[in-house]
Amino acid sequence: MSNTSIRIGQLCVASLLVLVSSCGKPPAQASAGPPIKAVATLEEVMHGMVIPSAQTVWGASGTIYTAKGVEERMPKSEDEWILVEASAVTLTEAGNLLMMEGRAKDTGRWMDRARALREAGAEVHKAAKAKNVAALFEKGGNLFDACQGCHFDYRYEKDPKVIRSH
Repeated sequence: MSNTSIRIGQLCVASLLVLVSSCGKPPAQASAGPPIKAVATLEEVMHGMVIPSAQTVWGASGTIYTAKGVEERMPKSEDEWILVEASAVTLTEAGNLLMMEGRAKDTGRWMDRARALREAGAEVHKAAKAKNVAALFEKGGNLFDACQGCHFDYRYEKDPKVIRSH
């Protein structure tokens, strides 16, 4: 074996050792605390993100019967579909935000309810991306169930029979 081959082999082994020794080490934590922290209150997340986004989804599909006739609701333009998609993404991510330390009310049922919101938002997003009005209506119903389930467990503790829109 030539000296050049030996040197290349030694460099490869040294490089491999450096690479392997750096694997598995967690990144250094900043002294300012964890990199993610809740800033907005639970109420701010609900009123600033969840409620307006859910209302956009619920208003985007359905049939309205009035004295003047029947109105079929559905997004009619690309911009309207994009608005529903964006609202669905916001709802999906809001589920994650509700699980953060500082907002989560507990580590059991609350987490289940937040995951239900996240999953419902993802389902709505999929229906909106497919521009499937029937699926959008159905998944909007699942979103309603996820919201009401959490409200019954945590919001209406004094009188669980009372239903409010927000």
